[in-house]
Amino acid sequence: MESGKLLNGAVATLRTLFGAWNLFFGFVFFFNFPIAQPMGHGPMTPYLNQTLIDTHLFHVVKVIEIVVGLLLIFNRAVPLALCVYFPITVVIFIVNMFLEQFAAGPYIAVIYIAVHLFLFWAYRRYYLPMLAWRAYPDGLAG
Repeated sequence: MESGKLLNGAVATLRTLFGAWNLFFGFVFFFNFPIAQPMGHGPMTPYLNQTLIDTHLFHVVKVIEIVVGLLLIFNRAVPLALCVYFPITVVIFIVNMFLEQFAAGPYIAVIYIAVHLFLFWAYRRYYLPMLAWRAYPDGLAG
């Protein structure tokens, strides 16, 4: 019983923090407040980020961050929000793990993806039906 409360508290805390982190950095891009959008510390990351900005793909990513952040903070459509955001998490992981050249990069990468994977695990019952080896549309059994 006590471990269930602890797990629920950990999930709620990490979900809210993950949501707040994404909401914060989504707003940072659009308003440059309270900090400017970080452009990266490695030789390639400023070019990558500027290309994403120039092609407006970064705008899409940041809107997704804001929407996902709000959904996670307010505990709405969490399994969907986690699925929508996972490709972005993977890119953040790759960039921070392999392209960035600052001491905290690998730590940020591992923590970021670990929180996302933990939240996936916490909401796993919503994903289990998607793991059917053979699936058929409703009413059309094979």
